[in-house]
Amino acid sequence: FGIFLLFKYTVMSDTNKKDTADLSKKTADEIFVDLGGKKVPWSRINKPHAVVHPTDHHPQVDANSFPDIEPEQKQKENIKEFEQQVLQPNLHKPNVDANSFPDIEPEAKKREELLESQRAKKED
Repeated sequence: FGIFLLFKYTVMSDTNKKDTADLSKKTADEIFVDLGGKKVPWSRINKPHAVVHPTDHHPQVDANSFPDIEPEQKQKENIKEFEQQVLQPNLHKPNVDANSFPDIEPEAKKREELLESQRAKKED
């Protein structure tokens, strides 16, 4: 068994050396890689994932240099906010009717009646 592994290792290493020697003469478009049963050219896979840009690539913008919104639009927004918060405060709140909830469970009602009767007996 050990001889088989040694033979397999030496044969595999020899074939790998031959493949790398052959690959050194080929371009990225000529080299094909087996990915999940599909032959894909190496040039499609060999792409840089992160590109380093120079420091001046992204401009440095001061947030305070932007102009404020137009006064008329700002006034409209303030009026709208005032109407929503002050004049109609319950407009977006859910309307809940306490009477729409179901009654207490029958077992709980029986327990309450039992407790009330016991309290009444203790008071007498």
